[in-house]
Amino acid sequence: MVLTLKLFGAASIQRSDGQVTGRAAQGRRLALLAFLSLARSRLVTRDKLIAVLWPESPTDRARHQLSDDLYIVRSALGEDVIRSFGDELALNPDAMVSDAGTFERLLDEGQLEPAVELFAGPLLDGFHLSDCAEFDHWLDAERARLGQRYAAALESLAEAREARAEFGLAVSWWRRLAAHDPYNGGVVLRLMRALEAAGDRAGALRHARVHAALLREEFEAEPDPEITTFAERLRLEPPARTATQPAVVRPASSPQHQSAASDLVPAATLDVPTARKPATVRYATAAALVFVLAILGVRNIAAPRLAAPPVASSVASSVGVLPFVNMSPDPENRYFGDGLTEQIIASLSRIEGLRVAARTSSFALRDGTLDVRAIGDTLGVAAVLEGSVRKDGNRLRITAQLIDAATGYHLWTDEYDRGLEDIIAVQDEIATAIAGALALRLARAVAAPASRQLPDLQAYDLYLRGLYLRNSLTVDALRQAKDLFDRAIARQPGFALAYAAKASVIAPQIMLGHVSSREGTPEVRALTARALELDPALGEAHVNLGIIKLFFDWDWKGAEQALRRAIELNPNDAHAYHHLANYMRAMGRFDDAVAARERAVELDPLNARTVVLLAGDYRVAGDLDRALMQYRRALKLDPVHTFALGSGPFLPAGPAEVYLQQHRFEEAVEEYVRIATLRGATAAEVDALRKGYVASGMRGFWRSWLDMDLRQTEGAPDPFRLAKLWTLIGDTTRALDWLDRAYAERHPALVYLRYDPTLESLRAHPRVARILSEMKFPAR
Repeated sequence: MVLTLKLFGAASIQRSDGQVTGRAAQGRRLALLAFLSLARSRLVTRDKLIAVLWPESPTDRARHQLSDDLYIVRSALGEDVIRSFGDELALNPDAMVSDAGTFERLLDEGQLEPAVELFAGPLLDGFHLSDCAEFDHWLDAERARLGQRYAAALESLAEAREARAEFGLAVSWWRRLAAHDPYNGGVVLRLMRALEAAGDRAGALRHARVHAALLREEFEAEPDPEITTFAERLRLEPPARTATQPAVVRPASSPQHQSAASDLVPAATLDVPTARKPATVRYATAAALVFVLAILGVRNIAAPRLAAPPVASSVASSVGVLPFVNMSPDPENRYFGDGLTEQIIASLSRIEGLRVAARTSSFALRDGTLDVRAIGDTLGVAAVLEGSVRKDGNRLRITAQLIDAATGYHLWTDEYDRGLEDIIAVQDEIATAIAGALALRLARAVAAPASRQLPDLQAYDLYLRGLYLRNSLTVDALRQAKDLFDRAIARQPGFALAYAAKASVIAPQIMLGHVSSREGTPEVRALTARALELDPALGEAHVNLGIIKLFFDWDWKGAEQALRRAIELNPNDAHAYHHLANYMRAMGRFDDAVAARERAVELDPLNARTVVLLAGDYRVAGDLDRALMQYRRALKLDPVHTFALGSGPFLPAGPAEVYLQQHRFEEAVEEYVRIATLRGATAAEVDALRKGYVASGMRGFWRSWLDMDLRQTEGAPDPFRLAKLWTLIGDTTRALDWLDRAYAERHPALVYLRYDPTLESLRAHPRVARILSEMKFPAR
């Protein structure tokens, strides 16, 4: 079992069953392992270690202390972790690897992108040995050296993109370098120039403002004159699109950053005329202002290369809507504020030329501590709408304010004191007011969609309650949401949105195995048809129609037409782009799948599920490095997301899938064991997984996983999932039997049969060829 020594950020020792605790992972034992790791397989004499770790102790006593620590480490981690060669020691790379060592190896090999993804923060961040100045000097030097290598790699990545006129991608790397070294005026200027070249002049000015605030806060200094001059030019001169500036920027790989603290490392020099503060103090003070820089990597994923209606890419025409705060006497009325927020998002999404952040990402910032500037940068929007709602009986008091995310100034504010029956009118008034504040043209769809004529307020209240429950995607919540939509329809048979919402609840129930396809599909089809009959321009219903045609009817042409129609009606519908990407993956059009999914991520940057699926698009396309980066990004957003743990027909989605394809089996097992633990596996089940791997390799591991899966599954097992598991185990006959059963049930996941890497060994079999033929896939 290979141990992992994590030295970037907070130090730790990891093994397959979790983090190592105890004396071996503390104090001088941890420092000893770090020193040997960074020696990079070079032998280190005991005298050298004593000079660094016990500089104040007499030699005999220091040698005795070193021997004691070696004994503690070997007893806890294994006899072969540290090897002895006479009076010299070395870390055994077959027993322990470190992120810092792998980082340097990848840099030496020229693999810059995977290398920088390992840099999770300063070397041994927060670690300190008392009365050990020699170790502190060594640590400061190593921090600076590794920080310089990290910075040089980021600079090379950015300059390579600029050389190819891929300015949107260059911006992503310059942002990361600016987050790493926020005081460096040269880096700030390079980032600003790249932002201007990418067409984001407002972003360049915003970064100049953040940099200036940081310098004043930390050093009471002003930015370099060159930065000030360049910012002034951007403010005064009209924008001019250069001939080399690309109209569409779709990153092949976007660096993702989740935490400013994890990206800040001491730099070699400062472009400010004052002495530096101690590293730990500097990181803590800088983190609040630099947080915006670390998360901006998600905002420069531009529109996909699809034949879809044009969407304004200017950040100046973009808005994020935060959940309206419940000010009602009854705290249970929170659902009403959430429902109102969703409906305002829907209204704004129909405004021509306005990009609206999706619900999942906006709601992820609920109750947060970010100010409006950081919120704007997180969501990639220029304005933020926030407000409150007080529902008291049949009276409503709604306040709303639109704030410029760059300056914090109010663009518009209003208050509505109305009866409950005016709720629909208020939503449209808010949308109209925002369109006016942003100088945008109000689309006709906002003015009078048939589905918005809702005189029955009780039906509308039930609908809002259903939306609130639906978005959690749990078994019980989906069931309760379906019941609420039924009650809304019963009260208002002409309520198109309620029909579409009910269909959107049943579809995931089918996919996750809570409802059979035979039972659920006719109901989804009937609900969608009724919603479209009532409102032919209802985008949500066209998404549902695309889902039906893709997953249940296998009507490939009809599925694409329906999903594109949904995007035409609502260019801000991340859900529509998500399913268009599913269609493209099923068709083997991997570039288009990635482009559509990236558009969904741009609209909904904090949605872990979408990022997981983007990683899956890369994996199916064979781009494993980018797949791994996206999986890691998704885990930072939500380490216990349903897709990451596996559900319905899907096995756990994450880095382990990539490790398997790369034949990094021990790392895959460690990751899968971690997932099994998160899923609630018992100690005996975890032990069985490890023993299965030791006895029979990955086939033995998967046999143990299957046993665990069957014990944890309530009701009938998913046939598509079992087909995949038996394939991994190597039992082709049983895998084909379960695949035949999935086909007999018209399992929705069969649309991925042609390109799922797990099922590759089955595809040449005549039984699979028959299924593919009967599904009438278009020619490749």
